[in-house]
Amino acid sequence: MKILRVINSLNIGGAERSVVSNVPIHIQNGFEFDVLLLNGNRTHFYEDLAKKNINIISLGKNNNIYNPLMIFKVAKYINDYDVLHVSLFPALYWVAFAKILTRSKTKLIFTEHSTDNRRMGSFFYALLDRIIYKQYDRIVAISPEASNNLVNHLKRSIRISTIYNGVDVSKVYAESQIFSDLYVLKGKYKNQKIILQVASFSIPKDQDTIIKSLPLLDENVHVIFVGDGPRMKICTDLAKSMNVDHRISFLGIQNNVHALYGLSDIVVMSSHYEGFGRAAVEGMAAKKPLLASNVAGLAEIVKNHGILFEPGNYVELSQIINKLLANKKLYDDVALKCFNRAKDFDINKMVSAYENIYKTII
Repeated sequence: MKILRVINSLNIGGAERSVVSNVPIHIQNGFEFDVLLLNGNRTHFYEDLAKKNINIISLGKNNNIYNPLMIFKVAKYINDYDVLHVSLFPALYWVAFAKILTRSKTKLIFTEHSTDNRRMGSFFYALLDRIIYKQYDRIVAISPEASNNLVNHLKRSIRISTIYNGVDVSKVYAESQIFSDLYVLKGKYKNQKIILQVASFSIPKDQDTIIKSLPLLDENVHVIFVGDGPRMKICTDLAKSMNVDHRISFLGIQNNVHALYGLSDIVVMSSHYEGFGRAAVEGMAAKKPLLASNVAGLAEIVKNHGILFEPGNYVELSQIINKLLANKKLYDDVALKCFNRAKDFDINKMVSAYENIYKTII
């Protein structure tokens, strides 16, 4: 069976990380896989796949992924595969239109990663999306919240499977333990308590709440942000205005995230919403206490294992952090619960579920 995995790019993100993690396992399991990128910029994730000799089809570097001409570029490949498995908008659209244009019989699968997007709530896009999603033979949502919101957006019942994102729990834990002691920045953070958030600097991720909590935390607490995005400057400016910029490291995109989980004391996800909190599960897989905002996509994962706080409530967040750092028994108890919870989202469960779909869809 020949499958083409289509995604906008291999920039940092949960959907992109899933491609990088899953495709090599599928190939080991006997499936033939290629990856097609609308924008083929050579990122850390791109290099990871390339080192594993995965065939990567790039439609060009620095492409405008929203250019409708992408339809014709995708159309050149659609009939060469049994299945096209697509993630993210606008790849969602361009593959659907390519199928209409070519009248292809190739099977299409789309994975819905988001519980919210700019199209939701728009009457026009609801009508257009009904046509688009109809071109797909199977829709998979990464959480019940993502599934429910898509149904509400389309205002009609459609068949949606739910497959949670998966994390290689044993690998995350092992690498966090090994690399944390070797990490080059270890000396810089000596005798400091590290709060880590791994997320793009975009509106949903809300790094602001962590920054605002810093004045309420002990001076030896340091925050590390991993990720990049359009709100980076807004957050750095906020940190300077609050005179806490010396207590924050903005590391940008990193290819050693597992080491940073090991370096950290507490992992925080302060998102306004999530499709599925992959970074949250990775933090738990590193056996760290996970603090998350009580929102769709995170609450179901974290509740009764990590600790939830109200979205945007930096005072509550600071109180939880202080309590954890002051109480070793509580800290260890939460860390162990988080580690055990991460096992529920092991990558092998995710891979097996998708392979069942690949087999049954043909």
